[in-house]
Amino acid sequence: METVDKLEAMFQKTEADIEYVEKRLKFDFMANAREAGTVEGNPLQLLENLSAIKARHAALCAQVEEIEVEQKRSMDSIRAHLDTTVRMVNQLQSTADVQAMLTEEPQTQAQSESQNMCEEVSEGTFETVPRSVRSNLKLNDLNTFYKQLSEHFSDKNRGPISTQRMKKLKMKVSDSALKTLQHLKLIELDNKGLVSLLAKD
Repeated sequence: METVDKLEAMFQKTEADIEYVEKRLKFDFMANAREAGTVEGNPLQLLENLSAIKARHAALCAQVEEIEVEQKRSMDSIRAHLDTTVRMVNQLQSTADVQAMLTEEPQTQAQSESQNMCEEVSEGTFETVPRSVRSNLKLNDLNTFYKQLSEHFSDKNRGPISTQRMKKLKMKVSDSALKTLQHLKLIELDNKGLVSLLAKD
C-alpha cells in the first residue's frame, strides 16, 4: 500500500508540473507572437505533444488507482480467509478438548468408584467385629473375598448373587466372611440368601 501511495503522489505532482508547463508555453507563445509578430518553430505541435503526454499521464493515474483498488480487495480477502482459518482452528481445539474431557470423566469416575468399592477392610475395623461373628476368619481371606465381590458387582447391571454362584465363580466365600461383611454393612443378605454389595459412604 505504501508503494501505491507514493506512486499516486508522484503522478499527482507530475500532473501539476505538466499543467504548469502547458500554461507557461501558452503564455510565452502569446507574448512572443505579440512582440515579434512572427512565430518560430511549431508551438501548436508542442501543445499537441503536451496534450498527448497529459492523456498518457491520466491513463497511468487510472491504472495506479485500479492497482490500489485491487490491492485493497486482495488484502481484505486475505484477512477474511485468515479470520476464518483462526476460527476453525479454535473450534477444532475446543472440540478436541471437550472430547478429551468426555472421555476422561467416565474413566475417572469408574476408577474412583472401583477404588471406593475395593477398599480393603482394615485390621482395626476387622477387630471391631465380634469373635462370634467372624469366628476363625482371617483378615486376608476376608479382603480377598470382598475384592472378588467388588469386581463382580463392578458391572452395575448385575443383580444379587447366590452362594452357589459365588462358589462356581471360585470366590473365597464362607459363612463367616458373609456374616462379617454384613456386620460391617458392606453387603446385604436378603431372605433368600442372595448377596448385594452396599455402596460405601
